Amino acid sequence: MYGLISLAIVLIAWAAVSARAARWSVTIPVALMLAGLLLAMGDEPLVSIDLASSAMRHLLQATLALLLFTDATEISLRRLREAGHLPLRLLLIAFPLTVVAGYLAGAVLFPQAGVWILALVAAALAATDSSLAAMLVHDRRIPHDLRTAVTVESGLNDGLAAPLVLAFLAAAVAADQDRGPSQVIGHTVREVALALLVGVVVGGGAARLLRVTRKRGWGTARAERLAYLAIGVLAFEAAHAVHGNGIVAGFVAGMAVRAVDQDLPETHLQTSHDVVGLLAAGVWFLFGSLIPQVIGDVWDWRMLLYAGLSLTLVRMLPVAASLVGLRRFKREVLLLSWLGPRGLPSVIFALIALQQLTGPPAALVAALVMATVLFSVLAHGLSAVPIAQRWTDPRVRAGGPPA
Repeated sequence: MYGLISLAIVLIAWAAVSARAARWSVTIPVALMLAGLLLAMGDEPLVSIDLASSAMRHLLQATLALLLFTDATEISLRRLREAGHLPLRLLLIAFPLTVVAGYLAGAVLFPQAGVWILALVAAALAATDSSLAAMLVHDRRIPHDLRTAVTVESGLNDGLAAPLVLAFLAAAVAADQDRGPSQVIGHTVREVALALLVGVVVGGGAARLLRVTRKRGWGTARAERLAYLAIGVLAFEAAHAVHGNGIVAGFVAGMAVRAVDQDLPETHLQTSHDVVGLLAAGVWFLFGSLIPQVIGDVWDWRMLLYAGLSLTLVRMLPVAASLVGLRRFKREVLLLSWLGPRGLPSVIFALIALQQLTGPPAALVAALVMATVLFSVLAHGLSAVPIAQRWTDPRVRAGGPPA
């Protein structure tokens, strides 16, 4: 009860000062994390959330499914064409290389950790969240194709990361229970296959129906806004009903909606965005409340180093490799390399993992993801304004030869 009351008060207070806070690069994730941290500190914390409950597990999975659904519905073919080859290279080359680089960094720093745990962390942190750098992504001083590429990458790579994270998590749990990997892999493949089917049928079928009725004037915009939110919920729950993966189904349903209805008005997705925004606020608040439980003997210099590497070399080298041959200016390559904030998807992946893992593996996943996301929220939020201002500097704008 006190958790919801506290969250509601924080959101109201944030609405009153959000414009002024933006001048100091203070974002809502920062505000919610701090609020959750402060209210969860002490011997008798005001906020205490049972992460292990089945209801919380279902809510976290539904939140991620709706997040992936709304992200996927935003990516139109027109936007992809505007960004050229950039988003495809980021998704098909940089993303898998980032997962590999994250795993190798973990293997060097934590050789005692299990293979599946390190792969789980690497995949969870390969997903990006452009909303943490929204001030920069929406700044018109930054070239349009770069901003579009970052938006497209952020909208789709979390959907690519989801099946990897869930497969690695299942393998880690199975290894802990001395179960064979073939059984886990087979089960995961069946779940994903069912999710693909449900997502295509629900998303494509509902989108086609709404597209036809909208052209004939049978419905209203207000009703359609609710309907598109319902599509994401239906895909998630229907996949669970047939023992498929609801998270993947939500992402596929969003892709199917956009593929079937290319002319879908952005305003018709506003309710979905608002609901996801509210759920995301709760996740950030929950994330902050868990910080006191994680900080302590678990953290050491290696975890801080891993977080730093995850935001720099683990991200930057794969992005630079993916852009070879495109003759982009060096400053553009650096910007795309830097604009890979780790945020909400990584947090939810970690929270889902913590519900199934125990002991040192759970502590390691929590510490690595928490450290990386904390660094990212601060670094990407505070660097947005200076980067945009420097981009307008004539000496920088002149640049050098393309990379």
